[in-house]
Amino acid sequence: MLEVIIGMIFTFMLLSLLGTTLNELMSAWRGWRGFYLDEALKRLLEFDDNPAVFNKFKNNPMYRQLMQHAAPLRISQSPAFLSAQNFSSILSNVLKKKDGALKSVDDFIKGLPEGSQLREVLEQFKEEGHTTVEAYKARLQTWFDDVMYQASGWYKRHLQFVTFFVGLGIAVVLNADSFQIYSHLSTNANARQQISAMAKNYMGSRDSVTTTNPTPQQNLSTGQVVSGAQKAANDAELRTAYNILGLGWGWNDVTVGYKIWLARLLGWLVTALAISLGAPFWFDVLKKIITIQSTGTAPSGTTGSAQVIINTGSGDVSQKTVDK
Repeated sequence: MLEVIIGMIFTFMLLSLLGTTLNELMSAWRGWRGFYLDEALKRLLEFDDNPAVFNKFKNNPMYRQLMQHAAPLRISQSPAFLSAQNFSSILSNVLKKKDGALKSVDDFIKGLPEGSQLREVLEQFKEEGHTTVEAYKARLQTWFDDVMYQASGWYKRHLQFVTFFVGLGIAVVLNADSFQIYSHLSTNANARQQISAMAKNYMGSRDSVTTTNPTPQQNLSTGQVVSGAQKAANDAELRTAYNILGLGWGWNDVTVGYKIWLARLLGWLVTALAISLGAPFWFDVLKKIITIQSTGTAPSGTTGSAQVIINTGSGDVSQKTVDK
């Protein structure tokens, strides 16, 4: 039974690795990070209150150099990453007077409309005691980092939502029905032993799971996304597990009754939920189970009997040999 559990968890982990890679490829292609960077900048620069500052920021030459190229279905050309130093530099350029220079903290503020929320925030930074230009810029960078930390949370929650549907797509394309996988491992001793051995070898050679994700700054074309997806799908461990578990589609899988189709759909949904938990989750669970299995086995070289010392409490001590 433990080998079946190990096989199921190892399969979920491999499918989750594929899902993570596909997510990152789509994110780089669609420009999701840039979209959430835009949302963070809108909040920082109080776009709803005074869009002029945000628009000037977006049109700054330094910012435009960092933007991604146009691509089909890309929702944002904003950069996937913006450093705090670059944010401070661009904002300083936006707020200063034309053909002027920032000589004091007041130069950051006086060009903004009275009563605007952005002006109130910048005045608050001055009231905190950041009275030199360099100290003020450092405070702007901290402010930017704090808001971007929140934006990373928005991005992760969005990706978690997408991951379920990516996982469902993987389950359908590979016909990775969790119930069928469990049935196959339960009834096929050879498959069960092979997948369990694979899992142990995999865990023995790695301290963590890694994916071939694109870097945040990388722009991907449609062709690069397809190529990356094919490479991830042809991963050696995944292909071996695919063959051992008998995944995929055949004519017999199609010509079945509606009850089997309903059960299969439920199995796909379970697989999608498992994939949405992520490869690191399954890696940690698998590591714990394999550790428990290895520590629960009697050490090799032990004899079949052992001596037990019994103290009756009356001062007499007796020994008894028992079978292990």
